[in-house]
Amino acid sequence: MSTDGLESLTSAALLGTARTEPDFAALHTHATAGAIDGTAEHRLLGAAALERAFVAAGSAPATCALPEPAADDDRPLLPPAAAERLRALLTVRSDLIGEWLDAAQGFRAPHGIVVDLLERASALDEDQRDKLVVLLGPRGRWLAQQNPHWSDLVAPDTGDPSVWQHGSAATRRRWFRALRAQDPAAATELLTASWKTEAASGRQTLLGELATGSGVYDEDLLETALGDRSRKVREVALDLSRRLPDSSFGRRMTRRVQDWTRVQDGALEFTIPDVLDADAVRDGLDDPLPRAVEPARADRTYTDEETRDRARVWALATSAPLSAWLTPGTPIGDALDLEVSEHLRDVLRHARATAVDHQRDSAWASELLQRDDRTGSRVAGHAPPDVLVEHLRRMSARQPLLVDHFAALPAPWPADIAQKALTVLYTAAAPNSHSFRALTDLLARRAPFELVDLFDDAATRTDDLVRLNRFATAADILKLRRTLHEELS
Repeated sequence: MSTDGLESLTSAALLGTARTEPDFAALHTHATAGAIDGTAEHRLLGAAALERAFVAAGSAPATCALPEPAADDDRPLLPPAAAERLRALLTVRSDLIGEWLDAAQGFRAPHGIVVDLLERASALDEDQRDKLVVLLGPRGRWLAQQNPHWSDLVAPDTGDPSVWQHGSAATRRRWFRALRAQDPAAATELLTASWKTEAASGRQTLLGELATGSGVYDEDLLETALGDRSRKVREVALDLSRRLPDSSFGRRMTRRVQDWTRVQDGALEFTIPDVLDADAVRDGLDDPLPRAVEPARADRTYTDEETRDRARVWALATSAPLSAWLTPGTPIGDALDLEVSEHLRDVLRHARATAVDHQRDSAWASELLQRDDRTGSRVAGHAPPDVLVEHLRRMSARQPLLVDHFAALPAPWPADIAQKALTVLYTAAAPNSHSFRALTDLLARRAPFELVDLFDDAATRTDDLVRLNRFATAADILKLRRTLHEELS
């Protein structure tokens, strides 16, 4: 609506009514304003009040183009019972929502609940929101585009660079993440072009998005970021560089393994430089040892030289390609059998486990898992499922709980593995311990449905009220999971 009339009154007021006569012709309320009695000042102020009220409350008819209708969706309709189940899970914010959404892929939501689901979507995490939008289909995306409150549910249009150029930090990050998912190399090229103009916080945040879809196209930018003036940016760059064993960073680390180590009489011996060159410092080899790797035993202390060497061996083994520890034709097992100085043994073991996680190396994961029960989910999660299943089958039911190893096995578990876990809970775990609770929760969410009766029976066979309650709860969760899958079948 035009405000030319108000602007003309403002000009007249600034000049003063003694110098100029206010013109009411441009006002939307010119007829009423012209009928005001009184002095020139009173007439001007009265006209301004009338026009301001009209502009604030009035509206002129306008024609808006109708948006294109939503595309058709030929996916099968979600069964009514499953639709009600989803609404119930969302109402109580159940931790089974993620499993339900995974199982419901391929269906579409009934039109009558699309708006309700859009309203509830904000309570979900980002991954679950994306899956819910897939369930809502074209109609849900169409509705979300019409309502500013739901606009964040729709993936940004990566064909519109204005968001990247002028958007807020949050919207730019979301836009960049969408581009990274579509074209990782293009995203890296775009960030490289704007690198020098980004604030340190922006460099850190956007660089972290390269963890998804990392590849050789990231190498040049990561090399630049390793020398960034911000420590936090350098830390992100170091973490991402460790995921690219075939990069220049990986080749530098391979040369250092060759320069700093030798195999002598069945032992792996380290010769750590007293002073590191600038390139080694830039590559993180002078960083302190993380607290999580520090010895837990109070009776073991290290000299300053041993402490320095522990930190540098940790940095080297975490960053070096796992292949750097092998000579041609040497099996992984032979490298792991080499003796290592006592003060370096634990950091080398932890560092190699971290390298397995970074490099997603299933061969090393299998060897470490079979040789060392202390390897956690970082290693177990990269071992082939059949290797992990056989490892769990070999485990004695009276061993201390290896919850991380069970956690690395995706659902549904083989029946014998679930039965062994239940046996472990009876024989090797205190019912009030964290391990007991964690493994019981895993069983409830990953055991095959046919073991529901076994869980019910377990609850009735114990006199321990804590065990009884946890087994009964696990049985109820397993029954609910079975029901929601049946509703979607």
